[in-house]
Amino acid sequence: GSVSQQLIIAGCAISEMNLGAFPSDITVAKSTSIRDKGAETVLVLFDNSSRVTNFYKFFLQWMLDDSRLGILIKPKKANLNVKYSDLDDLFVSASQTGRMHILEESIWPGNVAKISDFCVGLGTMSAVAVSALAGARTIYLDYARLKHNPVTKPYSTLESLGPDRCVFYDHESLQTSISHYLDDPLSNPHLGDATPVLDQFDPFRDGKARQRIGEYVGCYVENIDKGKSREHSLTCASMNYSEKWGEDKVILGL
Repeated sequence: GSVSQQLIIAGCAISEMNLGAFPSDITVAKSTSIRDKGAETVLVLFDNSSRVTNFYKFFLQWMLDDSRLGILIKPKKANLNVKYSDLDDLFVSASQTGRMHILEESIWPGNVAKISDFCVGLGTMSAVAVSALAGARTIYLDYARLKHNPVTKPYSTLESLGPDRCVFYDHESLQTSISHYLDDPLSNPHLGDATPVLDQFDPFRDGKARQRIGEYVGCYVENIDKGKSREHSLTCASMNYSEKWGEDKVILGL
């Protein structure tokens, strides 16, 4: 394939910007207060830009029905209560238990993940992937059954781990698995464990993604400045990159 059509695997640059960061005192305090109210397990919910009324309706009602459960909501956008005004009563009831808190939308997902027991996301994979890289147990609600669509097949990385682990297709099966886990963690010790596929999210996990990107671009620009063609400059940059970081980190012929 043409050198112009290539994929350079550098790692998760977004994650490394927060590498080693810790949750804010306020976030930790909210998680602690949920546990102080009796919650044995804290779920972090990641929504997306779309309106997902049934998502919140299900989890908030589940929390109200099961005192072992606590919820931290990390919304994509601010003003969650306004967006879901039709669920006002449910949000108020959940909040009054002391086992549900809504976090600032600007909080880094990986930091929230560090103080949770399970992270649950839907829609885009970014928050779930970041949480997995942070070491959290992660669950993806795949309403659209992405593995059956060739265009979205890359999203099925977690699904490859097998059933009842990191991907669920409906609320009920997820609830059953987590409830069984609460009863006996040994019933499904790998629930939410994405460790075997972390390499597919970031094969390096060394905090040097931006350095690698900089090296690649620097080599390309250096050759362009010498009057070399774009194709030649890309070839040199790719060769240098593959020699240093591995041939499998440069994919041609896309």
